[in-house]
Amino acid sequence: MPIHIILADDHRLFTEGLSALFENDTDVQISEVYSHGRELLQKIGMIQADILLLDIKMPELNGIQILKEIKKRDISLPVIMLSTYSDVSTVIECKNLGASGYMLKNTGKAEFKTALMQVMHGKTVFPSLENSHQTQLDTFHYAKENFKITKREWEIIQLIKLKYTNQKISEKLSLSIYTVETHRKNIMQKLNIKTPINLFHFIHENEW
Repeated sequence: MPIHIILADDHRLFTEGLSALFENDTDVQISEVYSHGRELLQKIGMIQADILLLDIKMPELNGIQILKEIKKRDISLPVIMLSTYSDVSTVIECKNLGASGYMLKNTGKAEFKTALMQVMHGKTVFPSLENSHQTQLDTFHYAKENFKITKREWEIIQLIKLKYTNQKISEKLSLSIYTVETHRKNIMQKLNIKTPINLFHFIHENEW
């Protein structure tokens, strides 16, 4: 019997591509595709499937919120989070919330199938965080020593890197918009940067 997959992702090009990739595969079958989080949650308890592939960035409700709700309802369906990036804090958050895995969207078919098989056998599949976590710690200490960047400012920098708006940052970190704006202003002053776009470029060019 093939592994029956629910795919939740609002990027049509990705869902169609993944569906086409497994169209003639005897081991994996994508049974249903959802592009909105609320629709998925309305039907999740009635869906017969083996694994849910859940995109981190979903409209209306994001992947983290959907994962929390699934676990809150005590639904036993294993969830593998999908993303285009492997931000350490997000991977750890998903793991702590009870996800069975976290995979990047550029993963090859063979590796993807192996991960699905592992989850089917009760294992978890997460990217190695040891090296990336240490690199982030080293970079933070550099920013702290040379630019007086605080831990909270560093958290906000990591979200700016992911193109989070002030609103999304406030929701993610449970801060007011005013507090986020103040932190962002302080970061720019410490780095002697005048515009948000230059801040974004600085973060990426220096691999913060």
